[in-house]
Amino acid sequence: LRNLYTAANALAVLWLFVLNWGERSVYDKSIAKCNWQFENWASLSSTCGAIPEDARPHRIMFVADPQLVDPHTYPGRPWPLSTLTVKYTDLYLSRVFRKSMHELEPQTTIFLGDLFDGGREWGTADSESPEEQWHKYGGQFWLKEYNRFGNIFFKPWAEWQAKLDESQGEHKLLASLPGNHDLGFAAGIQKPVRKRFNAYFGDGNRIDIIGNHTIVSLDTVSLSAFETDAPEDIWKPTVEFLEDNRRARRRLISRQMKLLHGENGFTKYEHGVLESEELAEARLPHPSNDVSDLPLILLSHVPLYRDPGTPCGPLRERWPPTPPPDGEKEPLIKDDRNAISVSYGYQYQNVLTAAVTKKIINSIGIVQYAFSGDDHDYCDVTHRGYSGPGGGVREITVKSLSWAMGVRKPGFVQVSLWNPVDVHGKSISHEHNPTLQSNLCLLPDQLSIFIRYGLLFGFTLMILTIRAAMIMLHPSMSTLVGASDSPLLPTVRSDEKSDPPPTNGHLDVPSDTSTNSSTLSNSG
Repeated sequence: LRNLYTAANALAVLWLFVLNWGERSVYDKSIAKCNWQFENWASLSSTCGAIPEDARPHRIMFVADPQLVDPHTYPGRPWPLSTLTVKYTDLYLSRVFRKSMHELEPQTTIFLGDLFDGGREWGTADSESPEEQWHKYGGQFWLKEYNRFGNIFFKPWAEWQAKLDESQGEHKLLASLPGNHDLGFAAGIQKPVRKRFNAYFGDGNRIDIIGNHTIVSLDTVSLSAFETDAPEDIWKPTVEFLEDNRRARRRLISRQMKLLHGENGFTKYEHGVLESEELAEARLPHPSNDVSDLPLILLSHVPLYRDPGTPCGPLRERWPPTPPPDGEKEPLIKDDRNAISVSYGYQYQNVLTAAVTKKIINSIGIVQYAFSGDDHDYCDVTHRGYSGPGGGVREITVKSLSWAMGVRKPGFVQVSLWNPVDVHGKSISHEHNPTLQSNLCLLPDQLSIFIRYGLLFGFTLMILTIRAAMIMLHPSMSTLVGASDSPLLPTVRSDEKSDPPPTNGHLDVPSDTSTNSSTLSNSG
């Protein structure tokens, strides 16, 4: 037992404990704190009726700015630091995403853009980056990055999806919303780059009916070119989508309500022959007018416009709210440190312009909620200048999922939707009841884990140095610090027998000065 209680064994046990904490338990505990305990729909049962036992709110996981680390992220970072950065950011993203899928089981997972960091710079067959340093990265490199993204996110999601029962319903993963690091921004967007992104991820402009809510995804990085001298084909598809979105929404809502009640969701059209002069006036029949609009959620990579200094709230990591002056309880109306900076630069703009934001809201109509990314930190703002429940549009800017994007504690946002409706899509709950509840799920601080590893490594070197010094100064204490009495190298060859020690207690040493150590006894 004495040989077990040594410095080396104690250090080994300590390392096992710390590694298990840093590589497993800290992730498990972070995800366990996000087990949908924020849901409080039961408190609304008095106004919307008792929630059926078999009913389940629709749960969404919003992921923003994974921005896979690539040569564009830290240009000039030397090897092996560059390789290790890529390896450990990928490992972190894969680990938290896989655990979130298996433990939290969201029914819908939505990415809010900036899937890559340098995606806009990697050339196509018809385009190349405006910056010469990226010309060596072409379409093949982009495809490798796409496969890398798939291995981190698509593959774990598909494996988890395959294990689910059919009774758990349909699950979705949407990653079509582009960010400025995927396409560029406004006039900086190249059409072949956007065409490639849409071919692999889907159109950035789309409408989905999820959890009895209408979710409108909008390619705002392209729409922002509307105010510039960019070619028309950059911004026009998004403008046309906005102009037709109300009609498209009603058509989808009508179809969804029919499907929910067991009817054929697709309208049957009359077949007829049109004369050539009638073709220009021909349109599909308008959707039924007996359906109601569902609560609308807007998705944009770039946050909506707000006045400079608009505070983001207490959950913002970089700068918590500035305390109000003495004697006042209300938070500051303007807090520059706690706000998203209203600024712009090469291929980015921190918020949309006021004109683009107004165009979006006027085209879509009443927007209840909005979710965005791009900033990498959390921000919760209610835009009072637009219509919506409670006198405005509540917008949540979602934290980055990556620990390499300037935040110590990455995260994602959980959303729970509950909106019981009748056959026409009209909510049967009280009109002032919220239909959405959200929660910020914070993930482990990877940098602090590495710092603890470094401190433990330094502590290990210190203990081993003290141990070595004790053995040198006090050989009799070697067994107390884990040193063995036996020599490290054998003193007798296995095929050679040593002479027995003399009976008189003295060694018979031959006169030949070249005596081999194997002729000496073990005690010698």
